[in-house]
Amino acid sequence: MSYEHSPARDRKDAAVNDPSYTVDEFCAAERMSRSMLYKAWTEGWGPDFYWVGVTRRITHRARHEWQRQREAEAAAEGNGGAGT
Repeated sequence: MSYEHSPARDRKDAAVNDPSYTVDEFCAAERMSRSMLYKAWTEGWGPDFYWVGVTRRITHRARHEWQRQREAEAAAEGNGGAGT
């Protein structure tokens, strides 16, 4: 079966409901540097990830969970994320 006749090719408009991000995509979405993300992982507060070959991938759910954790920490510190 050729690529043109592949069943997967017929799903042109299939939406990705739960995308995953590469390190660069995650950093762009969160407006943070790669070095800050790697520091977060080293210090234990980075988002969960999985490996695809040698590439780290961060799921959409892991990104949102990581955001909720950051918000909860900010609220616990009493600044509510105001950046003060």
